[in-house]
Amino acid sequence: MEAAIDWCLEHLGDGETLTVWTHLKSNLANNTALDQLVARYSNVQHVTRRGGVGLRRRGPVLMAWADMDDIADLLRFGSHHVTALAVLSWDDEAVRPWAAAAKPVVLGNPSSWTDLVVELDPVVVEALDDLTGFINHNNTISGGHEKEHVVSTLFALYDAGFQLAPKAMQGWVLAHGWAGDNPLQLATDAKDIGRGRRPRARQVLRADYIEQLRRQVEDRDPRP
Repeated sequence: MEAAIDWCLEHLGDGETLTVWTHLKSNLANNTALDQLVARYSNVQHVTRRGGVGLRRRGPVLMAWADMDDIADLLRFGSHHVTALAVLSWDDEAVRPWAAAAKPVVLGNPSSWTDLVVELDPVVVEALDDLTGFINHNNTISGGHEKEHVVSTLFALYDAGFQLAPKAMQGWVLAHGWAGDNPLQLATDAKDIGRGRRPRARQVLRADYIEQLRRQVEDRDPRP
């Protein structure tokens, strides 16, 4: 907690506001360090998820006891205001997939975070990178053309024998600009397809799409 507060204050620029995020208002009152931080400084504000997060002030954000869904919710409407982000987790596993992809600075004891590996095949990562550049991130992937492209991509990967790791995929896209409900929706679709379910979507990919991804991965591989 102390390290996160110090880190955020170090990243607080002139004219900026440090935002402290908690699930509930009572979470602040029950923590002396955070309560004093908000009370002591005029350029520190408190927001809650229950109150509806809409950041209107630019500056660093300290999220206390957040998970990946919380991070995505915060970034839905306020990503352009966030200059630095510190996340205190209530459960390391709840944010580990995001941390593995985002590679954040570890504050405090690093022993729990020494082996952060993205548990995704490079071809799956290449597909997610393609999706990231293709979809309109202002739209939901639960419907429309975005859904068709996402589900078609997941079907193509699954049918080609690639493992769909929902949490790892959720963490990767969250670390690469996805926000709101979309990271969780991607994980849900991946889980459903991995269980043999077939969400309805029109096929929008070329038949050789997986081979195209494999070539892209090979082109990026620096090994001789």
